[in-house]
Amino acid sequence: MRTVVVIPTYWGRKNEIGFKEGDIVYDHATPIDEEGTLGRTLESMKILKKKDFKLVVLICPTHMEIEHEAEEKARKIVKGVKLEVETYLFTRKTLKKIKRFGRNSQLKENVLSLLSLQGYANVRNMCIFASHLLNSDITVLIDDDEVIENPDFMDIAREFIGKRVYGETVYGVAGYYLNKYGNYYDDVNIEPWMTYWNRFGSKSKAFDKIIGCGPRLKHTPFVFGGAMVVHKNLYQIVAFDPNIPRGEDIDYLINAKMFGFDFFLDNKLSIKHLPPKQTHPIWKRTREDIYRFIYEKSKIDSQYEVSNMRIVSAKDFFPYPGEFLTDELENKIFKTNLLLALEYLANNEVEACKESIKNIYLSIHEAIPKKDPFTAYRKIQKYWEKLIDFTLENKKEIRRIMEEKNLFKVDVTVDKEHYEKIGLEEKKEILKKMKEFKDFSEEELEKIARISAVKAYKEDEFIFKEGDEDSSFYIMIRGCLRIIKYNERNEEIILADICSGEFLGETAIVNERHRVNAVASEFVELLFLKQENLELLIKEDPKLGNKLLLVFLEKLSKKLDKTNRLFQENYILGSSSLSDMD
Repeated sequence: MRTVVVIPTYWGRKNEIGFKEGDIVYDHATPIDEEGTLGRTLESMKILKKKDFKLVVLICPTHMEIEHEAEEKARKIVKGVKLEVETYLFTRKTLKKIKRFGRNSQLKENVLSLLSLQGYANVRNMCIFASHLLNSDITVLIDDDEVIENPDFMDIAREFIGKRVYGETVYGVAGYYLNKYGNYYDDVNIEPWMTYWNRFGSKSKAFDKIIGCGPRLKHTPFVFGGAMVVHKNLYQIVAFDPNIPRGEDIDYLINAKMFGFDFFLDNKLSIKHLPPKQTHPIWKRTREDIYRFIYEKSKIDSQYEVSNMRIVSAKDFFPYPGEFLTDELENKIFKTNLLLALEYLANNEVEACKESIKNIYLSIHEAIPKKDPFTAYRKIQKYWEKLIDFTLENKKEIRRIMEEKNLFKVDVTVDKEHYEKIGLEEKKEILKKMKEFKDFSEEELEKIARISAVKAYKEDEFIFKEGDEDSSFYIMIRGCLRIIKYNERNEEIILADICSGEFLGETAIVNERHRVNAVASEFVELLFLKQENLELLIKEDPKLGNKLLLVFLEKLSKKLDKTNRLFQENYILGSSSLSDMD
């Protein structure tokens, strides 16, 4: 399935200038005159065995005054790493152009308002939005303060997404963070003021229950924004809530659950989290938690019956964050901030003591949402669906805007003369690299090369269309294509993805008219053999011809076997194979 990895990266003013009134507040915005951690994250991705994905680096400056500098900084870092993955920058300028196009196309302002890079929830929405614009089936979210240590990370991330497990289709997979010591606990010291605000103890209990125990895949009450895998069937319906000040990842899980989607945590999907040291004072971080938990509790409490939605409760998210979403929250806030104020007072930090007491006041008079969060989110969700529909209707025009920031776009100039001139030796080398031809002699490979040719296709160009008469066999040399049909709304229904090293057209043996469409998902090179040439080869060299024919038939047999297995798992058994689940 087509995969897009998205990494948001946060940039602030130069060190000597620091924060200014009006700047967007992020935890770890890198000063524009420092290197930050983005390069480290990208370097870690070089170990990946599979790089069959597109990458989007989402640039989030704390103020528009530094947006150009932030873009140039990120561009330099990405270019310097040389990851060899097609990479896009998504910037405020990109967003402005898309909004302008939407406005000119009469898209309403309440829908356009979702196109924003201000605040964590909006940033996450733009992560999945950018992925959607690149026509993804799967979005993998990671952060720029993380390091990938497992070469199989991408395979693990995609192993269950879109498949049926325990009678449910998996549309959301959660990974988890490893700290600098290599374990999954938060790297914090438990202090006396936390007695009633046992957030980290509650998290540890949840982590042990969900991450530390079998089976491998299980329902989870928490997710991590920098280790999420989201299928398009989920992200095209459920948006992040821009009204949540913090904790947008778990809030997204709550929203998804309301719309009937569950997240599953995969305890093999981990990523090393190495954030810079926290600089905000404890009273401020506690205040942020107060606002987020009160908001989430209010959203849950304000639910009412709605068609195609389900009522959720705090118990659905126990032990964490559920323990902070009950009626005990007010009492927790009062006792915690009283203890924190006393601790500050004992250390003669009077102003911090006052701010801790102020947290109690704010929790009663300011933090409670003025509007019903549930109804407000339902409106946001409707706007999000309209935005998704608009981009589907205008995907070519909007995709062109995205392509302006494609840093490593493959040269898609298809020079037909060049491909017609590809020589015998080059075609032999292509065949030699394929395991299916390892038992063929030099002479046999040369004979096959003589009757084959190489073609190239641009992204979204048809290799063949449904109803076309074509009796060619295709071998994928480079890139990926998708096998599709169209539904009554003329939407693509993807039946399969075929990538480098795979075969296409084996059914030409029995049927010369195509029943599906084959479309290049990116720049594609194919080696193809016409059936008439294969028939001539069989007459001239029956042994070689039948040997080659057997290769195609074995490929066809494997595809049919896989199709039967998937059908049984998804529609008869109602569950994916769980042999590797414990």
